Amino acid sequence: MEREDVIPRCLDCGESPLRLVYHLIDKGGARIVECEACNLVQLETLPTAQELDALYSEGYFEGVGRDGGYEEYANQEKEYLATFDEDVRRIRTFIAQGSVLDIGCGYGYFVRRALAAGFDAYGVDLSSDGIREAEKHVPGRVFRGTIDTTEELAGREFDVIFASHLIEHITEPRPFIEELLKHLSDRGIVVFVTPNIESWLARVSGPRWVSFKVPEHVAYYTPKTLGRLLETAGLEVVAVDSAYQYYRLPFLMSKIRDVIDPVGRILPGFEHWPAMRERMLRVTSGSLRMIARRSASTASGPA
Repeated sequence: MEREDVIPRCLDCGESPLRLVYHLIDKGGARIVECEACNLVQLETLPTAQELDALYSEGYFEGVGRDGGYEEYANQEKEYLATFDEDVRRIRTFIAQGSVLDIGCGYGYFVRRALAAGFDAYGVDLSSDGIREAEKHVPGRVFRGTIDTTEELAGREFDVIFASHLIEHITEPRPFIEELLKHLSDRGIVVFVTPNIESWLARVSGPRWVSFKVPEHVAYYTPKTLGRLLETAGLEVVAVDSAYQYYRLPFLMSKIRDVIDPVGRILPGFEHWPAMRERMLRVTSGSLRMIARRSASTASGPA
């Protein structure tokens, strides 16, 4: 019997057919397809609601040895704080002060950096583990749920809505962005960070690309496909950047070895030398950062 969640259409434009891009044999035979009408790349088969609930409920940020979730999220606190400092600095070139909402806030790393920079920052996440950990550092500022179901967010507007590595998880992206607009102030901006399937890292890695996380990543954007999605939902793109991230050398080298396996197995393990273990590098993550504001047609007042 055919699964009801096999999608014969594009998640964005709704057109078909979809052509095969990658067949991920080592990830349950997942098929990555591209819309021939708008070029959005996505999973051919969506995860069920039950699968997603199980994925995000417990242990998502402690996913050692699994394709989904995060491998060393708690251990990479220093790296994430440095990474989000860069996002905060970029945001301040558009809005120097104001209210901020981080959707998918995890352990609250971005909320902490935004607060340190003087923003009135809050976060929301589906993970009870994530919210529990975030509460230790930013009590009263993080909530479990989604932007449209969290009581504490009802009727509130924000000058910055930050969504880092979130849009690729969304199975109905246009309604999701339209919901964001309900919480965006007239002067506000929305900031998306997401894996870029046109990046050199994605092209070099092929089917071994680290961002092929099945089933949690349902869509794989480019600047063109994400920009079109935002514009059709009522936003105007004002900036597109390459996203950078900080990693300690051993973690970074483990990912490089995975991509070039089996050659990576014979490389010397210099990253484990005492002088190298704590070395933190700023590298391209193969992701893009897109900043958008209300288009003239959706602005309810002066920008």
